[in-house]
Amino acid sequence: MAQSDTSQLLNEIYTQRRDNPLNILSLAEPILAPETQFQSHPLSQSQNGSSRDSPDHQNATLSPLTLSADLQHYRHLFSKLRFSYLEQVTKEKYIRSVAGEPPILATSEENAALEDRLAVMKSELKAKKLGVEALVQEMEDLAREIAEKYDGVNASVALLETLPGEVESLESEVEELRRQLAEKEGEVERSEDPRMNLSLEETDRLLQEQRRKNEDLARQISEVEKEMPGKVRDCEKAERELEEIEKRRNEITKLVRDAQRTKEQGGRDLLEEQGRWYKSSEIVLKGLLGV
Repeated sequence: MAQSDTSQLLNEIYTQRRDNPLNILSLAEPILAPETQFQSHPLSQSQNGSSRDSPDHQNATLSPLTLSADLQHYRHLFSKLRFSYLEQVTKEKYIRSVAGEPPILATSEENAALEDRLAVMKSELKAKKLGVEALVQEMEDLAREIAEKYDGVNASVALLETLPGEVESLESEVEELRRQLAEKEGEVERSEDPRMNLSLEETDRLLQEQRRKNEDLARQISEVEKEMPGKVRDCEKAERELEEIEKRRNEITKLVRDAQRTKEQGGRDLLEEQGRWYKSSEIVLKGLLGV
């Protein structure tokens, strides 16, 4: 299907290039030759058509080099034609004025009027020449642009001509690679790890699931990291309280050991006496207060 489309496209391009060749003469035919002349000379039409279809005419494509050469050639021809026309007209007027009966003689007033008229005509001619030069420059730029595009089209056509062969070669390579892959899949031993024998869809599904788990773990780690400073402060506070409790425990243990040692040595137990005094004081205070 692709090859038929490519062939059809190439045929259309060849037809367009044959029917509409890009060269100066073919583009200028509607301007240089009136329609009546084509109708009155069918032989010349057939000759032009045959020459247009000839290989030489088809190869005369538009390019900046041929465009510059053609423009220079026609500019030179028009310059010669203008000089010949002016020379011939001047000679005819001079001979007519001299050989006429009576001779045509121009006065100074007529010469002055003609000079004024000539100055006006020269200024108009200069303005028209500037306009023509601008138009010619625009046409040259447009012609160069068309030539570049035409060269690009030719390069694309050349590439398009090589595409069918390349497509066939690539398709044959793909078929060969598929065959080799099928042979290798038949020869490769299945792995003991069931994950290595999964299909592409199952592997992708497991990969997505593992990625979601990783995202959950990352989110939990982020939350724990946010709570970490508060936990650290709580731990530091608990350590300080533990140090205080440890200090008090050591002091109480020391006092208890001193009391036991004093009691064992037959001395007075100051803590016990102090406790008895506190207890008797409590009884007296309760009796006085009636509690």
